[in-house]
Amino acid sequence: MIHVALVHRDLHEVSRGGICTLYRSLARHLANLGASVTMITQESPHPIQGRDVTVVSLPRTEDLVQHREAVADALDAVRPDVVDCSTWEAETLRYLAKPREDRAPVLVRGEFSAARLDAGGLARDEHQLVQAADQVIAVSQYAAQDLTTEYGIPLPLAVANGVDRKRFHPGRPTTPASGFHIDLGADGHVAGRRPIPDLLAAGETVSPWKPDPAGRLRLVWVGKITPMKGWDVLETATTRLRDIASVSVLLGHSPTFAPVTSASSELTVLQDLDDTDLPGLYRAADWLLSTSRWEGFGLAIAEALACGTPVLLPEHLGTAPELLAASGGYTYRDLDHLADILTHAERLTGRLPDHFDWAVNAAESLRLYRALLGR
Repeated sequence: MIHVALVHRDLHEVSRGGICTLYRSLARHLANLGASVTMITQESPHPIQGRDVTVVSLPRTEDLVQHREAVADALDAVRPDVVDCSTWEAETLRYLAKPREDRAPVLVRGEFSAARLDAGGLARDEHQLVQAADQVIAVSQYAAQDLTTEYGIPLPLAVANGVDRKRFHPGRPTTPASGFHIDLGADGHVAGRRPIPDLLAAGETVSPWKPDPAGRLRLVWVGKITPMKGWDVLETATTRLRDIASVSVLLGHSPTFAPVTSASSELTVLQDLDDTDLPGLYRAADWLLSTSRWEGFGLAIAEALACGTPVLLPEHLGTAPELLAASGGYTYRDLDHLADILTHAERLTGRLPDHFDWAVNAAESLRLYRALLGR
């Protein structure tokens, strides 16, 4: 039996981002393939409850030097056969500084580069990480090319992220049993929240599960208040499209990194949907809208496509050709073009290429681990 350590400091039972979903899904599928899995993360308000995996929770800190030391100590104690970590925040950098005979081989799973975000310190550490790793792979072809361009490494193998096909598939929309409708304060903090099931039970309209009273299209947007996700573009789009579409936001947990203006009052903002309620969110929407400037993969886009919901992606989005390889959506040049698509274009059926599947990802990951170990 191979023992794999998956390292990421933001692993939560309530999903909080693509890397979290990646490692939770990978852990489950690796365990199904007979691997022993240890997940190394930081303390969480929603601790991982995965069956058939061991979870090591380190003290929560924003001091990355301290955290990397704690990760190295934890890996020394756990003694895995192989380590898998994300490029983001270079969490295994201290562990990789050990002599090769004193550590396990490390596979680094690359998102798009921190250099792309002009994140100077993180980019420097990430550059060191991909140079020191025993193998670098990428979550998409776009991410692979970006890492090569920014850091001068050989083109990594793309091992695409996936979706859980047992959950994310076409079907009827279902009423959520979880989540909150939230009010955003002027600085983006949560000023108030009400349970979505209570609002629906009281007969209130909560988009996208209820038809829009004005008959507008229902768009869903998933992300955090960051420039990367294009929060500023989303606010502008909401105003531009107000006569055509309503926009519901499934908001992730993160500090606010972009200004929140009065335009956000036109958004329906939701948070903390259980995993079981996510497919119903996508199925209830007419379209999934992305305003992202960059995506290493685009997990919410893939999940919506798998549910049969068409997507609207910025023309410049690097992963758009991969995600739309089976059709299922449009790219838009600007907000006028987006409005024209919503008004005049045929509404497509979302389709996700078959290879975007966590079972496929886990099988290929296990093959790579064994190759690193010479098995």
